[in-house]
Amino acid sequence: MAGFSPSTWNMTSEFNCPGCGHDEAYFSRPRGLFEKFLLPLFLLRPLRCARCYHRSYALRSVQALRRGSSPGRLNQSQPAGVTAGPSRIA
Repeated sequence: MAGFSPSTWNMTSEFNCPGCGHDEAYFSRPRGLFEKFLLPLFLLRPLRCARCYHRSYALRSVQALRRGSSPGRLNQSQPAGVTAGPSRIA
């Protein structure tokens, strides 16, 4: 099981991706019974790196972003420079 390797466990107060070293992470949905019920007992939660999408576990005190909250990301369904919503021309 790849999720149980020591490189996926982040036991510091700040997130640092074990794959690329990036410091921003997103909350990741728990997978399976281990992550849903046992990780909280150890005060851990699954996180995903914002740069390389590597999934790892970190202490619950580590700050992470909510999905879709990154201001630097463009909406993939629209080309750059196009704004969403109705446009009104007078």
